[in-house]
Amino acid sequence: MIVIAIVAILAAILVPNLIRARSRGQLTACVSNLRNIGTAVEMYNVDASGRYPPSFNVLTPNYLKSIPSCPTAGTDTYSGSYTFTVLPDAFEVFCQGSFHAGFTDVNYPRFTAAQGLIERP
Repeated sequence: MIVIAIVAILAAILVPNLIRARSRGQLTACVSNLRNIGTAVEMYNVDASGRYPPSFNVLTPNYLKSIPSCPTAGTDTYSGSYTFTVLPDAFEVFCQGSFHAGFTDVNYPRFTAAQGLIERP
């Protein structure tokens, strides 16, 4: 009985830490995706004489091998995990919703033309 109690206590301590570490890893992967997308958009901008792409699809295959998705979104499609907004002289891409609850605010992290990567408001 004592062994079972010790195992239960250890599990109660370790499981939340493992879940938190997994979620933090997914946030790190999302941030990396946003950096890659932002870099691809800026490369397109340079090649297109200062114009930003009208959509993500224009970025493949010349600037991105494939369109990444937020790992926290699970089976959600790309359009359901990242939102891309283009203005004539700027762009913004962000992780939509609260996929990273507990680590950052809703609709964060984000990447903008003016500020680069923003993990928190």
